[in-house]
Amino acid sequence: MATAAIYCTHKELKRVFPQLDSFDGKKQIYGWEASVTNEIDTLIDLYYANNTGLVSQLFADGHEVPMTAFNTTATTTLDEDESTTSTNMGVADDSAFAINDIIKINNEYMLVNSITTGIISIKDRGIFGTSITSHSSGDNVYKITDAGDYATDDGDNELNFFHTVYDSDLDKVLLLATTNPNDSLMEAGEDFTTLVTQYRTDASRYLDSMLDPNMPREAFKDKSGNFDYLIIRTTALIAANFMIKSHDPNSELANALMEEASQNIENINEGKAALSFQVTRDSSQGIVRDVSYTDGSIRPVDTRGEWSGTYDLIKVAITTGGRIGTATYSVWTKDSDKLKNNKVVTDKVINGDYQSLAGGLQIRFAGDDMNPSSGTVATDTNEWEIEVFGRHETIDASEGRAVKMTRTRKI
Repeated sequence: MATAAIYCTHKELKRVFPQLDSFDGKKQIYGWEASVTNEIDTLIDLYYANNTGLVSQLFADGHEVPMTAFNTTATTTLDEDESTTSTNMGVADDSAFAINDIIKINNEYMLVNSITTGIISIKDRGIFGTSITSHSSGDNVYKITDAGDYATDDGDNELNFFHTVYDSDLDKVLLLATTNPNDSLMEAGEDFTTLVTQYRTDASRYLDSMLDPNMPREAFKDKSGNFDYLIIRTTALIAANFMIKSHDPNSELANALMEEASQNIENINEGKAALSFQVTRDSSQGIVRDVSYTDGSIRPVDTRGEWSGTYDLIKVAITTGGRIGTATYSVWTKDSDKLKNNKVVTDKVINGDYQSLAGGLQIRFAGDDMNPSSGTVATDTNEWEIEVFGRHETIDASEGRAVKMTRTRKI
């Protein structure tokens, strides 16, 4: 199954909504407290912050801190009762533990000192500001942080923050670091680029749901592989609306952006606005685009007639430079192999009137000054392409139903 397209990029969203960065939803985490210092090694200390609210990702000075989901599956159980003064915890299975692991029993955190058969020796009890309590045989023992996450540090970690865990039971963030987090900008939230990507995706799927289902989504791109600007802008407007509404559900700005997006959707669905793939009333006369053009030179300014064939991309090129009456042009259409490969007009002198193009169409060249002796010149490196559709051309919709995509214009 093909992946559904995202119709606007991060950059395009920002062009439509320049205030985008102000909606980075991260919140600062304050009040970090040291729990264990100089006991893991001479560098790494343990810190914690209370009452932080949900933390799905932690950032230190804009950099992600490696984060592990809280272990909700017990690693083992106690096999005897333990008092508030116990420093050796008898466990059913000691195989998963190592020196400097952090464990949790009930709501008490502990730092592992050593392991012997069936015994976890504790270096510090009640760390991270938790209360030292008694525990009963059969209570679950959770391994929260693996010593391997920090004991092998080589001193080259530029962020100085090695690992973090969020405990939803105690609403507490645990942090292993070599520097005091109170001296850094600590923020909780989602990576902003990831967040923007999700809003762009949501907006694209919303737009899909609002457009006429007979419209072929795979045709939203133009011949250069770019999405039509109307599709890009409408998606960006919807994404900006979603982002603003997540902060302020009653925002007038969000409502204004959505109003424009809704009007764009209505115009597309009713045929009042055309996308590049759609056949419009004048498509059989051709749409002229510059391939290469020198400012101030003679150029095509009009076509007339109706294209008698099917879709084509006609090539028009100046073959001899000069003024009106001297300069010449040639024309190529498609053949059985490829576009712009069949020469149908050869070195025809430009006279300033309507002249032969191809398939029932005529073309007219003009410049600022049409005097044949002193006027504007044509440049022999200039080239254009003229995209044409047949007069009765139809577009196949995604579901296989033919839809006539012709705009009407109210007089």
